[in-house]
Amino acid sequence: MIEVDIFWSFAMGACFAACASEALKREHSALVNKYFIYCVLYLSLVFAPSGVYLLWGYTGWETMFFFDRSLHPIWPCLFACTNVSQGVLGFILVCKLVHNGKEATAHAVWTMSYTCMFAILTLGYDRFLYAGTLEEWRAGKKYPLTDFFYCEVFYTLLVMAIFVLPPLFYAMSIWPTDVAINKQRKWTMIKQAATGYLYASIAVVVGFLLLYGMKQMPNTWGYDRLLAFLIGQVIFGIVLFLPLLFIPLKRNKIRKIK
Repeated sequence: MIEVDIFWSFAMGACFAACASEALKREHSALVNKYFIYCVLYLSLVFAPSGVYLLWGYTGWETMFFFDRSLHPIWPCLFACTNVSQGVLGFILVCKLVHNGKEATAHAVWTMSYTCMFAILTLGYDRFLYAGTLEEWRAGKKYPLTDFFYCEVFYTLLVMAIFVLPPLFYAMSIWPTDVAINKQRKWTMIKQAATGYLYASIAVVVGFLLLYGMKQMPNTWGYDRLLAFLIGQVIFGIVLFLPLLFIPLKRNKIRKIK
């Protein structure tokens, strides 16, 4: 999913910076700190290679069944590049927002970016959950959506999740504790992120209804797409916010004066 990976990369970079916001306030540069280095290494050594692997191994699925391996070699190069550059852009943008005192906006940026990613997956659920090949898609062959969870692509995604998710969840749950964080601060951060997620979800629903009412949607699209989006937002939202719930509270140690 090329367009999905672009939004995901931006969202992860923004998320890294948002979760390290308190520590980044003490850094003079958005580029010279351990959080940015971690972000770049993660994007370049883990995320980008996983995307290229999927693009080369399952070109049809990765391009939403629009292209096959006959695509020009420049496209995989640009794909790998955007998987890193967009994450860097997200990190720098959120870092700037944090330094300008706009922390609520900073948290909204990464959750809104995730919503864009989830919207592509769920509104195009028939392509995302298609278990067949590009040739079968073009031939109009139908598969039950549940068949996707038994196909090779799904098992590949499960293996990749072992490498992609833990480093991301680690940063989300541990970095906020690099600077003392109490219960109020933790829930304020979660509230700010959830607010952006909610507003973005509402925007997608309103946009869908407007375009559907104006008959600007494909003829094959119905309200089932909107239902898929809403269900996906709940499921993906649980996974997305779960690491934040496990942020351990940490307080500054007070030295006793003898």
